[in-house]
Amino acid sequence: MPFPRAFLRLLIALLLLIAPLQVFAAIPKLASPPEGERWFSINLDGERVGFAHLSITKAGDGYRIDSEGSVKLRVMGFSREATSKESYLVGQNLALLSFAAESRIDGSPLVVKGEVTPKGIRVALESGGAVNVRTIKLKGPVYPPQALNILPLMQGAAAGKSYKLTTLDVESVKVKQVKVDVVGEETLAMGTAAVHLRNNLYPMVDNDVWVDLKGNSIKESVREDLVVTLAEDATSAKSYLADAALSKRDMVLDFSLVRVEPPIDRPDQLKKLALELTGVPVALPILQGKGQQVTRLPDGRVIFTMPNPGFAAAPGEAPAAADLEPAQRIPSDAPEIVARKNEIIGAEKHPARAARLLVEWVAKEVKGSVTDSQSPLETLKSRAGNCQSHARLYASLARAAGIATRFVSGLVYSPGQGFLYHSWAESYLDGWIPVDPTFGEMPANVTHIKLVEGDTPDEMGLLAGVIGRVKGKVTEKGY
Repeated sequence: MPFPRAFLRLLIALLLLIAPLQVFAAIPKLASPPEGERWFSINLDGERVGFAHLSITKAGDGYRIDSEGSVKLRVMGFSREATSKESYLVGQNLALLSFAAESRIDGSPLVVKGEVTPKGIRVALESGGAVNVRTIKLKGPVYPPQALNILPLMQGAAAGKSYKLTTLDVESVKVKQVKVDVVGEETLAMGTAAVHLRNNLYPMVDNDVWVDLKGNSIKESVREDLVVTLAEDATSAKSYLADAALSKRDMVLDFSLVRVEPPIDRPDQLKKLALELTGVPVALPILQGKGQQVTRLPDGRVIFTMPNPGFAAAPGEAPAAADLEPAQRIPSDAPEIVARKNEIIGAEKHPARAARLLVEWVAKEVKGSVTDSQSPLETLKSRAGNCQSHARLYASLARAAGIATRFVSGLVYSPGQGFLYHSWAESYLDGWIPVDPTFGEMPANVTHIKLVEGDTPDEMGLLAGVIGRVKGKVTEKGY
């Protein structure tokens, strides 16, 4: 039985209709939509299967609505992944002016762009390398799907009132009529007062939405909580997204993958690499070093030039005291860590040779897993974990051996795929040397693009601001 494409479309749209909460006592008419960014979890039958992110900002006389999300489903023995990124320019009344959207179902891309003209919506559809341009006729204003939960409150919501709205379905590239009913005021299980809306966006499926006074969605439920989208705080959401990307979890793998052209052959043999990234947030600090030189151009492009550091990097930035000290998730003073370090390196005193022994031991003894055990002590017991688990355990062992070491994250090239998010370490061996205890590389190959140092929630939150937003192009390779 083929997987129902309509259900995938339903879930893609669910990623994009949401936003969180505030208590209120009445339903006053909204003068404008809620600005700011919001994050959401997507849950199927009680299990988290994806995330969504929504941002509304002022743009000229109107607003810009940006949304993105990813979901991975396993239903009736089939596995399907859908990702989406959409951007809409709307007027003060949220009526559509122009848009750009990209979606992927199981890696198959669909790019749609368009604008509203006197003759209708002029749409350019790109799929399979071909571009098709056509015009969709309109009668009256059309709204992006993200506006369906906000418009009733902007038009004076009252219990029992219904609204008929025209919305754009970018996946099927057509407009549809949607009825939105105001069920009334309710109090959710969490004790939050809400306005209950119900729409017929999907035939034969109830779609219930609860929004706060400002039009922020709190919860959305399909088929009596079979599919539930819930608002969550930004810190937790960003931490989850970063962890999911670094763990290579299925639900965000396609979303987070940075595809590059041309592909890189023999990445482990590269001596030099120049990678151009677009979409890097201006707020992201640029990390320079002997092995990584970075240039941010006026047009927003960021060029990473990666020379191979070899086994003896030129002396550079000196290590800080913290690079040798125990930390919350790098317990280098724990008896179990010290004992294992002694067992691995024995009487070896040379820092570089000791580091190599530790790298090779972690790569050999810790099996790959999508789960981050958080604590290196847990990793020692389970002998399994993701790249973060490998990097934390190595850093703990290395600091216990007196080797200044720091935890870093960024991108690494995966043959046949592109750049994936990954964590590794850097040790100071007469200069900072990147080492990858997941793959047993010392030094790590030059496709390791460092974006973040450290693994606190704030530091990992910086990484979450990059995931799903950058695109890459290889501009130079040297063997």
